[in-house]
Amino acid sequence: MTAIRCLVISLILLSGCNGNRIYESFEEFPDQHWLVADTVSFTVDSLPAAGPKLLSVGIRYNDSYEYHNLYMRFLLRDSLNNIQLDSLINLQLFDPKTGQPLGSGFGNRRVLYDTLPSSQLPVSARVQFIHYMRKDTLMGIESVGFKIAALEE
Repeated sequence: MTAIRCLVISLILLSGCNGNRIYESFEEFPDQHWLVADTVSFTVDSLPAAGPKLLSVGIRYNDSYEYHNLYMRFLLRDSLNNIQLDSLINLQLFDPKTGQPLGSGFGNRRVLYDTLPSSQLPVSARVQFIHYMRKDTLMGIESVGFKIAALEE
């Protein structure tokens, strides 16, 4: 009986963990490096139209990444492939003074989320991320993700 209660309580707590998340997906890099030629794309077809959204990028990385930050371009395209937004983003993956990794995780692996500069998505939007660093190959980047959450009004 106690085991059943614990299971029910656990399921209730886990169901509340998603919060306002509408969409989340990651594209993995099998060799744990991001090539400059690898454009990461996410197509979002069916979203609730009402209300503003919180758009976020997620970076999964490890301690073999050799810089403290990551520059990348964020492209937002509509259904006709027209660019609606083109923005350069600077993500701080490590504290520049202490060198401590930022984000959540343990050991040598972390994930860091950062807000993107848009709150609206066109219908059938395509979101793209391109790394904008000086090196062609970024070692230690395991995956790039895109997350959409509903903003509470």
